[in-house]
Amino acid sequence: MPPPWQPSTYAAGTIVAASPCRSSSPAGFHASPYSDPLSSVSDEEKTIGDTSSAAPPISLDDEFPKATAMGWSDLPIDLLIRILHLLELPEALAFHAVCPSWRSASVAAGGVPPRRTPWLVSLAEEPLPAGDQQRPVRRGLWDPTATSELRNLVDAEKTFQVSFPWGQAVACCGASHGWLIMANELSDLVLYNPFTTASLSLPPITGFASCIEGVYGDEGNVVGDRYSCYESDSVYDVRSLGGFFYDKVVLSGSPSAGPAIALSMHMDGKRLSFARVGDSSWRQVSVIRRSLDSYADCVYHRGRFYVVTMEGKLKSWGLSGPEDRPRKKTIIAEGDDYFFELITRYLVSTPWGHLLQIRVVLDKYQEHYVRVDVDRLDLKSSQMVGVSPAKALRGHAAFLGQNSRGILSVDKFPEVRPDCIYFTTPRLRGDVEHRHNQWSGVKVYDLRSRKLEDAFLSGGGHYGTICPSEVWFTPSL
Repeated sequence: MPPPWQPSTYAAGTIVAASPCRSSSPAGFHASPYSDPLSSVSDEEKTIGDTSSAAPPISLDDEFPKATAMGWSDLPIDLLIRILHLLELPEALAFHAVCPSWRSASVAAGGVPPRRTPWLVSLAEEPLPAGDQQRPVRRGLWDPTATSELRNLVDAEKTFQVSFPWGQAVACCGASHGWLIMANELSDLVLYNPFTTASLSLPPITGFASCIEGVYGDEGNVVGDRYSCYESDSVYDVRSLGGFFYDKVVLSGSPSAGPAIALSMHMDGKRLSFARVGDSSWRQVSVIRRSLDSYADCVYHRGRFYVVTMEGKLKSWGLSGPEDRPRKKTIIAEGDDYFFELITRYLVSTPWGHLLQIRVVLDKYQEHYVRVDVDRLDLKSSQMVGVSPAKALRGHAAFLGQNSRGILSVDKFPEVRPDCIYFTTPRLRGDVEHRHNQWSGVKVYDLRSRKLEDAFLSGGGHYGTICPSEVWFTPSL
């Protein structure tokens, strides 16, 4: 039985090693010096054919002469472990699911985390090329990077790197339904599956015609962007807007399973726009004008997009009508009393059907000056109803930040703590950012003990809370 990732263009028994070059080509995953040596291996999602820059093929007939004399499932465990160490992370995860003997080899080899647990994705901290002083310069806030760092919560000490096959990235803007949502070096949004290297384009940043205007050079290419909604002649570099223009992007579903709609929260949380995957432009549906309020979070829940503001106002949009027009519904029209002591808000769609609001509040009487309150939306009364924090997650763990739908049952993952919320660095704006810019990195909040702690070291949290560069990603494999 050939491995499930065996490319159809090559005969069984041959593994083709990918080029070790870390460029914008589909280089795939590479283990860092702190992880087990997982060599680069191509998979069925990658473009295969030009092997001029690749290392010579490794023949299993030469490497393991006895392998072809028996069935793949009958290979001795020591040979299976040797094969496993030749694989990239995506193939190593698939290896674990092939059959009982391969699963046993995977467990014996170690270093292959469970597939369904969240991964922390950070933009890489690799040095930029040396300048005139012949010394490496660390990546700046809006400098593009060709790689990202992945760390699994179950085995947080181990890190993996992956190269972006479509170019470089300047920001992590979301993670939804098994896809990362990244702003590339042109500040355009791209959907990317780091476990398969599949990628899809969303409309470009110039597709936000109501607020962004492209500046074109003599050859017709975009050389910069300006805000068309302001009376200003300021022109931004094509890559710089991607670092701060997008607040959060969520999907209605996986585009690999059918038509998907993206909701973008952008321009300091003042605007909302929709687009279908494959569209050429964005459709603006909401603007907050002349107000201290801004959109805090958004989520897709039971067929509708829900958006909450910093003041606590809640609205939803449905896009399933015959004319494909967004249908807005105001659920909570008035804000609550938490605005001036509020750090941020989140919306969480639970597996048991509830829509929860997580309020992170400044509380000088609590350790680390942070308190987390949980409310549940009551659709009948159109109100948020307080829920006991100790019972709100029903023994599950929540993962909150730029991602969506971050609820995990801890029954099969004892390393993950029940009734706890794992936060990435929140995105804060304006006066809120100046008052609370002490929260960076990955934190865990225990809803029972009401304590906030550091979860583990992260790769990009030190940039602060204006432009967070980390996101929770849960693969859909």
